[in-house]
Amino acid sequence: MKIADFVKDGISVINNMGEYRKTIDSSIVFRNGWVASIIDKTKMMCSIQKLGYSVAACDYDGYFDWNILKQFGANECGTYECDTESEVCVMLQNIKNL
Repeated sequence: MKIADFVKDGISVINNMGEYRKTIDSSIVFRNGWVASIIDKTKMMCSIQKLGYSVAACDYDGYFDWNILKQFGANECGTYECDTESEVCVMLQNIKNL
């Protein structure tokens, strides 16, 4: 599975503040009220990070839950750091299943 598969299945919503949230490569909106935020550090010119991707979860209103991904191995800051797109997809599936 690829990130593009999740983007293709993502939705668009209007949140409680009247803002339009649309699924894009770096922000995947799921039907369950969660949004996966993905930073692809492999595309950054100057990254001091050791791993290629970072994933975090927020609600439709943009409020991050820094604890929700810890059950899946996120770091102490609440973000899931990984090297491969496959690892990102595992976390995206976890968020989709919340």
